[in-house]
Amino acid sequence: MKYLKSAFAFLFCLVAWASATHVAVLETGADGVAKEMVSATDRQYLTNVLREEAVKQLPAAENYTIMTRENIQQMLPPGKAIEDCEGSCLVETGKNIAADYICQARIGSFAGDLTLSVELYETAGNKLIASFNGHGTNLKELLTLIEQKSPDFFKVVKNMEAPVPAEPVEPQTKDTPNEQIAESSLQHATVAGASTAEDSVHVEDALPVDNVASAENANRANAQKAYDELDGKAPQVGESVPANVESEKKSHVARWVVLGISAATAVTGAVLAVAGNNQAKDAAATEQFASQDEFNDARDKAKSGQTLRSVGIGLAIAGAVGIGISFAF
Repeated sequence: MKYLKSAFAFLFCLVAWASATHVAVLETGADGVAKEMVSATDRQYLTNVLREEAVKQLPAAENYTIMTRENIQQMLPPGKAIEDCEGSCLVETGKNIAADYICQARIGSFAGDLTLSVELYETAGNKLIASFNGHGTNLKELLTLIEQKSPDFFKVVKNMEAPVPAEPVEPQTKDTPNEQIAESSLQHATVAGASTAEDSVHVEDALPVDNVASAENANRANAQKAYDELDGKAPQVGESVPANVESEKKSHVARWVVLGISAATAVTGAVLAVAGNNQAKDAAATEQFASQDEFNDARDKAKSGQTLRSVGIGLAIAGAVGIGISFAF
């Protein structure tokens, strides 16, 4: 039971992390003379302020994750200098650290003033979606520029993530083509029936009254049938079910089958990951050994636990991806 609760908690955190929108704010870079004018500590502070503005505009409560400096460093290849990247290199860096959006500020110089340029990229589409530029005589003016421009700058991410509103569907009235055709059919039937009845009054011997009523009923039945066809009436008893309905049912069943298998895989993987992690921790916690055999046994258990944990994480991720696919389709 303890492993099961831990597995569900691990799976929940994994799915929440995967579904969130990740935004990375890289360290502020400097070009040319600005490298000597602005220290690394000052650039780091400007990065902190820019990241703080990102947290304000893209809160975790709205399913956004602002990646920390430590997260970014851990996911970068060894020796990678992120402050030296810009443009397409910046987008590639965003993909390497699994960020949906990535931004960076760069300091330069122009006509004796310091300049600031901040860019925001969408990594999936390899495109620049927002930027702002400014200049100042000192770093405090650049800091003020960041505080003023950042709110609208990061709101662009919300606009990118917001669903496109569906076009409103106007309710059908009597002026729509279907109603016009059906109404025309009914009017035609009424006119035909009235004409037949009028003829029967003036020419009494030409057509019996029973035949007039039968003709009028037939015309009205034809008009009602036409209206039902235009209105998309459901098939009656004995009629075949449309092929698209059968296809939709099969697709619905298949989606639930995939969802069930994916959920079982995810839970199994989470249980294995937690069990393997506990096994590895227990083996590593032993500090003293009575013999070499005990040491070898503990080492084997630690390796086995690590392997089990890796397999469990893989299964949990695969299950989570399957769950996402089943909901997407």
